[in-house]
Amino acid sequence: MKLIGRVADGATETKARLILLKGMENYIVAEDLVLIKNGGETNPINEILGVLREGLGKNEFLSYTSYRPDVAYLRYGGEPSGAREVYSFAIEPIGVITNEGIEPNRTIIQPRSPVYLLEDKDDKPLEYIAKGKDVVWSDAYIEGHPNWKVPFDKNFIPYHVGVYGSTGCGKSWFTRYILIPLYRQVGYKVLILDWSGSDYVPLLKSDEIVKLSEIALDEESIMSYFSNKTFNFSRNENVREFFDEFIDGWHAKVKNALLNSDNPYEHLYKEMKNYIEGAVITIEHKISRAAAQRAIRRVFRKLKPSDLQPVMGVLSIEELFMELERKGMLAIDMGGALTEAKLGFFLSLSKYLYSLMESGRNLKVALIIDEAPQYAPWDARGIQAETCEMIKNLAALGRKRMLNLTLISQGIKGEIGVNAAVRRNLNTHFFGRIHPLDASGEGGASEWLSPYGISSTHLLQLKPGRFYFAGAMNPSPVPLLITYNPPTGAR
Repeated sequence: MKLIGRVADGATETKARLILLKGMENYIVAEDLVLIKNGGETNPINEILGVLREGLGKNEFLSYTSYRPDVAYLRYGGEPSGAREVYSFAIEPIGVITNEGIEPNRTIIQPRSPVYLLEDKDDKPLEYIAKGKDVVWSDAYIEGHPNWKVPFDKNFIPYHVGVYGSTGCGKSWFTRYILIPLYRQVGYKVLILDWSGSDYVPLLKSDEIVKLSEIALDEESIMSYFSNKTFNFSRNENVREFFDEFIDGWHAKVKNALLNSDNPYEHLYKEMKNYIEGAVITIEHKISRAAAQRAIRRVFRKLKPSDLQPVMGVLSIEELFMELERKGMLAIDMGGALTEAKLGFFLSLSKYLYSLMESGRNLKVALIIDEAPQYAPWDARGIQAETCEMIKNLAALGRKRMLNLTLISQGIKGEIGVNAAVRRNLNTHFFGRIHPLDASGEGGASEWLSPYGISSTHLLQLKPGRFYFAGAMNPSPVPLLITYNPPTGAR
């Protein structure tokens, strides 16, 4: 430890400001961890662990709102005196170091108390933070200190996670190389929904990848898929009923088409069209029959044989889950599939997981949901309203049944973010470099982090791979800036 300054006037039990010793401003930086010996070096009341933020440099002779001799000297090219310059940082107290670990500080932080910089060679501050908690140590570390590995409170893994950051900030890498290994380390099985098929699938073995087109959806999800593809069956209740009749026994029809036709999509498409056109003819009321015939013309102008491919899988959700239990990790390759097919699959999967939890089963599964706003947008409608509702249901029951939801999103709120009702169920957050739309306003990153001295300006400028770790899984009550080293050759 190295003495770097003392506590300034105006400190409370939860806030303090550090005045730096002369010359320390050249290398003390925001996010450094410090130790306050509250009350003095020799006989302190307690020792408080804290993190530095909100740096400030003051020179009373260089005020830009008033004209002074020093300002005049500066205007004509001179260098004003620095004799009265003061450099300071806000200290965010993490807690008091005790034999049981970190406890909230309740005593006033006394002015003049010495402040020490914690250094790699002789200090392990995160061990104080982790003491007394059931933690697992990750490969992530405090920014600037590769030896200070970050602990995660594993009791809060099923309380759900959000990973946020603009394109290129390293969300996918962080999930691949930190979160997924962490979940596996504590015995969770990991199911990855790779929206584009390019973020996670290339890193896995071929037997750990399942293409979306191979999976059979439940009939209710297939109805939602066709409803979305046909503008709600072109708003005709009779046509909707005939689709419902045809989809009854869908999987048997799919297997028959696959076995007995060289072009199963065309085969099943013609069978469906013939059935529905034949059913419409049986409508007795002339006006209703004519309306239904107009509706099916609109439906089949929109619906093509290729649209059936995403719902012609034969691997059941139950078989998929058995594969997950056997292998421990699977990725669903959704690349190239239609949005409706991806959402239809998610409905089938989520209903199956929910039914398992309702029956009293503890899953111990981490579900990684890439591009989360696709499933739970800010103003969910149609099939997205159903997927959004299912995420809320999974989150509520998952806390008790060891289901972790990890939602990955470019934005936090609004049009680029996750639905607010879903976001309220996430209790651990990783904030990377944010999008400007998230810099202010209700529910944005600033609202989450500004109470801890972290400004939206700072979040807009974070380097790739840096994340503020906040929430239930963080043993520290104050968010910490963490990073990681991807494996050699990672892509």
